[in-house]
Amino acid sequence: MDLGVRTTKIADGQEAVFRHERAEEHRKVKTWNHPRLWCILVCPVILITVLLTCSVNALWWSSLDRGLHRLEIAATTVLEKFNKSSLEIVTDLVNQLQHTSAQEAVKRIAVYTNLPEVVVDLNVEDFASLPQLESERVDTVLKTLWKQTTQLFPDVGCVFYADASGLYVGYERLPKDFLAKRNVTGKYVFGAEFRASDRAPLPVCAYCPPVAELRPGQKTYYFVDHEGKYGEAYERHDYDPRQRPWYRKAAAAKGAMTWMDIYNHSSGNSMGTSAQRAIMLGSQVLGVAAGDFTVNLLSAFMQKITSSFEYEEGFIVDVGSGLMVASSMGMSHVARPVHTNDTGGLVRYHWNQVPDPFKLVQAPMRALAMRFESFVVLEAQHGWLVVITCPVGGYMKASWAQQAWATRRSMEIHEAARKNLDQRQVKTIWISLLFCIAGGVVMALVGFAVTRPLKRISTDMLQMAKLEFLSGQADMDDDDCELKGHSHRYFSIRGITRALSNLTSRSRSRTRTRFSSRRSQRTEDSIGLTRTNPTDPSSSSDTSQDERSQYEETRHDHTEREQDFETGEELSACFRLSTPKEVVDMRESFIYMVTGLKSFARYLDPDIMRMVVKSRRQAQLGMGKAEVTIFFSDIANFTTMAESLEPEVFMSMLTEYLDEMSKLIMSKQGVVGEFIGDAIMAWWNVPIDLGQEHTAMALDAALAQQNRLVELRETWHLQRLPDVRVRMGLVKGNVLAGNIGSSQRMKYGLVGDSVNLASRLEGLCKYYGVSIIIEQDAAFAPGVQSRFQLRLLDLVIVKGRTQPTELYQLVCEKAVLPETFDSPEDLQFFIDAYSQIHRLYRLKSFDACASALHHYWRQFPDDVPSKMLLRRVETLLGEGVPADWAPVHILTQK
Repeated sequence: MDLGVRTTKIADGQEAVFRHERAEEHRKVKTWNHPRLWCILVCPVILITVLLTCSVNALWWSSLDRGLHRLEIAATTVLEKFNKSSLEIVTDLVNQLQHTSAQEAVKRIAVYTNLPEVVVDLNVEDFASLPQLESERVDTVLKTLWKQTTQLFPDVGCVFYADASGLYVGYERLPKDFLAKRNVTGKYVFGAEFRASDRAPLPVCAYCPPVAELRPGQKTYYFVDHEGKYGEAYERHDYDPRQRPWYRKAAAAKGAMTWMDIYNHSSGNSMGTSAQRAIMLGSQVLGVAAGDFTVNLLSAFMQKITSSFEYEEGFIVDVGSGLMVASSMGMSHVARPVHTNDTGGLVRYHWNQVPDPFKLVQAPMRALAMRFESFVVLEAQHGWLVVITCPVGGYMKASWAQQAWATRRSMEIHEAARKNLDQRQVKTIWISLLFCIAGGVVMALVGFAVTRPLKRISTDMLQMAKLEFLSGQADMDDDDCELKGHSHRYFSIRGITRALSNLTSRSRSRTRTRFSSRRSQRTEDSIGLTRTNPTDPSSSSDTSQDERSQYEETRHDHTEREQDFETGEELSACFRLSTPKEVVDMRESFIYMVTGLKSFARYLDPDIMRMVVKSRRQAQLGMGKAEVTIFFSDIANFTTMAESLEPEVFMSMLTEYLDEMSKLIMSKQGVVGEFIGDAIMAWWNVPIDLGQEHTAMALDAALAQQNRLVELRETWHLQRLPDVRVRMGLVKGNVLAGNIGSSQRMKYGLVGDSVNLASRLEGLCKYYGVSIIIEQDAAFAPGVQSRFQLRLLDLVIVKGRTQPTELYQLVCEKAVLPETFDSPEDLQFFIDAYSQIHRLYRLKSFDACASALHHYWRQFPDDVPSKMLLRRVETLLGEGVPADWAPVHILTQK
């Protein structure tokens, strides 16, 4: 049944939850876009007076004004030509200076980014013939890398080497913020990384870290002193250089130079890009020499080369991805930490996401995008776009100041001449002003008398839009009078609306086709008609022909209302200058009401919202007893899944799951109460009375969700996403339902033992290896036995309860045969045989029970409940039956 058109009868016990209260608040909105009605009446009087005054003054004033105007034109023309010629000359010089400065900066950046290749080429030649002894080879490599890092190539951020045996050594210049975080500022400047080869024993050399600090298969990060020797270790983790992308890329290139895209260093301290080249012996890869520069150092270098001019700045953007590479404005314009605690590395900004209040990045990039169809790559090695910017004001500030002074001085002279002319008009203006005031006062009084009732209507409509009601309790007689007055006003508004509609019927016919689709969707959202997809097969079976007709009539009615207000919008656009502000306020207040109700529906179940608004009641704290069916669901292995996926992929997958499941619940007339991470809590039969078969509706919704999950798993499998399994528990019972919280913030929810039991049953799905578990009250609720196949699971006492609970597995609907069964007879044996086994078990016929379980288990070898029951029976047969034995299984876990 579609929830947008069903009868919303309040459930028993829920009358006490809602209370009646009225509140009144007048609104005053100052809007300067539309004139008030009294302004429309006053303005013609003032306009006529002004026209008379102008006609009297025109004869003697025009001759004097023409002469002054010719003088102003002559002076302005001379000044404009002088400013234009001087501006062109200065601008040409500035452009040449900017071009020269930018070219020089690009050349220096190209040289800087080529340094890692020079280092790599040198190291490939030097490391091709290293000593055979492990310790001597490592010592030689470390000495060479240290000399290059500190003396030969101080602008290279990191130099490192790895060979085929798993050895990895390297030096890097550590960022200042990292040193400050480690409280070693001033003590250390450089850091080293060392991973011993897979050969034993661990190397011992002058530049190697102590053997006690090394771990097989792990890379050790440590600070080094001014000689490049071990200072102190600060981090270790598992690391194999042969599995790193830079090593594999170099090995695949077979001795050719390769570059990596910008990436987070494994230490997590910085970002950079590396050049690497494999050391070959024939076709064998002996090792890989690599060098990189960090984004920090490249940004510092850009700041250095752009500091020649006061306002000059520069930045580099990756043309392919649009991500920032470096910026002279610092790392804050390039990347940000993934987490606020500086863990998880850094993530680069896209150029249009840089937190730049002065738009020094976005403005040049948008200008380039508008001017060129594609960006010109100025750094061909990496596919980077180097942008050097300097505001023209940085060069032309003095020139502009002189031009402004000359313009201001010319205006002062003109103003002095006009002042003499204006003084002659003062007497005429005073006389005209007296006429304006007299006529304006009279028409303003008329306008105020007309606009007062319209303002009251606008205020009332705004209160409805905000779901606010009158405060205090008025006498019944006053309320009756007030309602009568409102009826008059509303009748007038209907007449105005009908008249406006007739005036704009032609405009509506032209625009109806263009806006019909969008307005139809807005209408359905505003009245809650989109909770069920009318074309969805799962919902079409539950919707009768009468309800479809009612749905179409309601939808058509509200569509016409939206089109009426659309007509008002079109009329306002055509006659914006003549429409009274009060009429505009009425239209906008009603649109605001519709928007408010639509937004409110997304935070609260539409049934609850509709009940509160239509009954003119304000929600208060309070609860009442109700018989409900409670539903809990949870994703199996949710934590593992969250840790294994990227955050964006995981959130997209979770959002799709919650959206699909909540749609199915709502299509079966359920109320989605809460989303608790991946868990969903829902219920049936409050606040709307669904009749005696509300439990059958809930079970139908649970099976529909499991069927939909089968389709979603197929889609996610094609996207290489994890397999999602969902456990569900349902309980029928009595609870307290109503508004919970404080006087200022509350929510509609349930409280009671049945809520806790439903959560327990959802957790027991994992214990019994099934998807849906219900208890005995739900199993024997009206409409359940005739529609669904249920299998008896167990008789247990769950944690937190003292009374035993009969558990049942919801298998399927009776008209459906699951894919796991070959025939209806197979399904019936699965259900009936297990019930007979439990009967033998409870009668203490353990031998017969064990025999039946063995036969049952051979036919259903993957069935977890039968395996668990067989273990219990075998234990009783082997150890004997205790004197106080009972067939109730006590659970100590969830």
